[in-house]
Amino acid sequence: MMRIFLGALLVLTIGLSSRILAQQSGSAVDRNAESYMMRQISSQLASELSDLPVSIRRIAVYKMNYNSNRFSSESIAYIKGEIEAVFRENAPVTVVSPPELDPTDKLKIVGTDSTLRLMNIKGRSLADMSPELLEQVADKYSLSGLVELTVQRKTPEGMIVQLRMMSPQSREVIWARSVAAYPVGFQEKDDVGKRVVIRFGTTLMSNESYSTSLAPSTETLVETTSLNYSFNVGYRQSFDAENSGYLGFYTGINVIRSNESNEFEANFWEIGISFDQAISAKSESINDYRIMLGVDASVWLVQGDKEGNMISFNPALMFNMTQNIGFELYGQYFLSDRSIKGADALSNTYTYGQFGYGVKAYVQF
Repeated sequence: MMRIFLGALLVLTIGLSSRILAQQSGSAVDRNAESYMMRQISSQLASELSDLPVSIRRIAVYKMNYNSNRFSSESIAYIKGEIEAVFRENAPVTVVSPPELDPTDKLKIVGTDSTLRLMNIKGRSLADMSPELLEQVADKYSLSGLVELTVQRKTPEGMIVQLRMMSPQSREVIWARSVAAYPVGFQEKDDVGKRVVIRFGTTLMSNESYSTSLAPSTETLVETTSLNYSFNVGYRQSFDAENSGYLGFYTGINVIRSNESNEFEANFWEIGISFDQAISAKSESINDYRIMLGVDASVWLVQGDKEGNMISFNPALMFNMTQNIGFELYGQYFLSDRSIKGADALSNTYTYGQFGYGVKAYVQF
């Protein structure tokens, strides 16, 4: 019993330790990504300060807008300090930090002879809640500009910083800017290079010949065509850091129909592997490669009461219209026996042409 208890305690300790370490590692990554983005924002903002009004000589950040569920108080203090440093180092202004403009975590009581109100002003300063007090603070510290700072998260976990500067006397907005940054190269996503691909399309195939069980060596030429309607679902995994090449597998169905020779109609279950390689430069507009070469190799397993399996090899030229949608032009080549045996009384054998071609559309995510 003691061994079981000690074993359970050991497992519990290891589990809690792993979780704590994972949280600390995640927090470190978040802090690194935040620092990286702030360097980008600071660089962008520094280049925007050249048109700051000449009348602005002394400024202070009087208001911070942010979602407390997305930003901690430590992060907000860090962002505020970085923005103040940009003004201090790149503009002919003096940045002051009056204690009256510091955020508070207190409740404000507003009362009259007949009413009493409690106002939650957590995260805001008393001067922000009172225009008269804000004007007194501006006069006390000779402020010529009051800065309102808004910080937002933007998918995929980027950061947007908006600044509005107003005149303390007229409350007129005299300068405004918005800058954004993303943690490119910092936050590694778990699903980078992993794609689920859904493809559907049509292939033009030829019906070559048929033979009967009574005269299997005698083939009768047909020279008609069939259409193969295909649908498959696959998974691809990138094998390089640039996501320019993929290996994967897929499965789906092929439904062959022919108006001219109904005997060649059949349904197949397809299982195969795929290889795709980019041959164009990466497009920034879709964050992917526009043109790729693809090769599929698969086994076709006939369904129903017919007999016969086939192996195909399909080279393709792929065009990515967006990051998620594209189409491909491909050729089809049967590597092995390309015949099926019918279920009729004579058990005729039907042979497809070795070559075909078609088009497919795909959706990947």
